[in-house]
Amino acid sequence: MHFPSFLTIFIFCSLGVNSSLFGSSSKGKSSDDGSSSPVPQLYVTSGSTFKLNHIKTNTNLNLPQVSYGTGSQQQAITALSSTSSGTKSFWIIEPAIKVKRGTPVDCGTQIRLVNSDSMHNLHSHSAHKAPISGAQEVSGFEGRDAGDLWTAECTGRWVREAPVALRHVETGKALQVMPGKKYGQPIAGQLEVSCGKSTNADA
Repeated sequence: MHFPSFLTIFIFCSLGVNSSLFGSSSKGKSSDDGSSSPVPQLYVTSGSTFKLNHIKTNTNLNLPQVSYGTGSQQQAITALSSTSSGTKSFWIIEPAIKVKRGTPVDCGTQIRLVNSDSMHNLHSHSAHKAPISGAQEVSGFEGRDAGDLWTAECTGRWVREAPVALRHVETGKALQVMPGKKYGQPIAGQLEVSCGKSTNADA
């Protein structure tokens, strides 16, 4: 199975911040005879809490609750080392059209990604440039509008721990992380997250 190369991220889903992020955790499901059989959690689902991991840099999508000093002056979005702890790298998935919690997310569905710590939406817009690269800015937005919508580009349903591409609906650009674009204080060492057209490995 082939996925678009411009954004390659792994999805680690959990039912909550304290749940295991890896492996094939499952819940028992009772059969007609009263026995219990495991049901693997194969898909990213509505209401899932998860982390997004950028493969090339081994960093997680993060909202450090620091505002940009330029551009939109909204909350910065960064890529933080996957070895770092804390809750600012957890995101909740919300399909744009309301569905029952736990419903698998179909590829191509318009979604919002809501930071579980701040409740800001992952957002982008063509009007502002990212502060380091000059690419399209990605921010954490306290409000809610069309700039919060993304699609998962994959095949069939969004499978956890499988590569997937995220594309911004309004501008058509892809989420990306560039290894050399590091911030200084107060978020020293964290990488800039932006949107771009490129299909290279940085995205």
